Amino acid sequence: MRSLVRVPVALVAIAAIAAVTASCSAVRPSALTVNGNELSRDSVDRELSAIADNPNLKNEIAATEGTIKSGGSAIWLTHVVTQQVVDREVRRRGIKVTTNDQRAGQSQAANFFGPQALDAFPKWFRDQAVGEFSRQTALLRASGTPPSDADVRAAYQTAIAQLRQQCPSGRFVSHILVPSQQLAAGLAAQIAAGTSFEQLASQQSTDSGSARDGGELGCIDGQQLDPTFQQAAASLPLNQVSAPVQTQFGWHLILVRDTIPFELLENGLRQRLEQQSPAAQRRLASQVARADVDVDPRYGRWVVRGGRGSVQPPRGAPRTTATPPPTTTPEPVP
Repeated sequence: MRSLVRVPVALVAIAAIAAVTASCSAVRPSALTVNGNELSRDSVDRELSAIADNPNLKNEIAATEGTIKSGGSAIWLTHVVTQQVVDREVRRRGIKVTTNDQRAGQSQAANFFGPQALDAFPKWFRDQAVGEFSRQTALLRASGTPPSDADVRAAYQTAIAQLRQQCPSGRFVSHILVPSQQLAAGLAAQIAAGTSFEQLASQQSTDSGSARDGGELGCIDGQQLDPTFQQAAASLPLNQVSAPVQTQFGWHLILVRDTIPFELLENGLRQRLEQQSPAAQRRLASQVARADVDVDPRYGRWVVRGGRGSVQPPRGAPRTTATPPPTTTPEPVP
């Protein structure tokens, strides 16, 4: 049986990355200027070319080799602007990146691009992206305050919405696994008398993986379950505990719901939000919106709406071939 895989709350979630990169003309030396710090077109084009050449992103990027769309370029350049603000704050405040920050940065980079796409990047780009998200995590951690109950509840609603999108049947299954029919029947009687299913699962279930999650196994769709268990779970009415069901693993009590209760996800979401404080994210968004940003028109324009700044693609931008990246390895961002 699988244990519940928690849905990550991504700092930025995108289904695909795409870009229109500049040609080699020397009209202006900078692609972006953020608070007086210039980023060269060579540097920006090299990053966009790495994204365009990623084999795990090509289906979403464009139909032709090395040709990429302007909307995704704006997404990446917004990240670049944000990262400039982050790095300035990290240096100014002397914030140190911890091992936990690096682990979280790896996870954030995987969420941003997708794990397979991240692994497919050249090492220099992968290391750069992980380093950038690690510094974002460090800043949010250093700036954060404990998440409010409202923040945790909002994160839960987002996680449940994502889970439902991935679960066409809308059936989320939990179970308690014990070695005997007699013990299973006794637990069923306790549940009928008002004892929490999740409490008994955590205390009594021999499936240690799901016991940690109150017996939750996740969406029934696509799981490799014992056929007898699968049949019982598929036919069980929602919110009703089954009679004891025997499989090769032992005796199960099964419960199917159309959601996963807040209480089962609350601790994990709260811990994640403590690492990425919503209040700190709002402060960072405000700092980015107030930044002095200049964008070369061929890449787009800087727009601030509703207190948030972002690079918007140039109007009517054609698709162009990505500039080949230079062969030298860029220096890491301090």
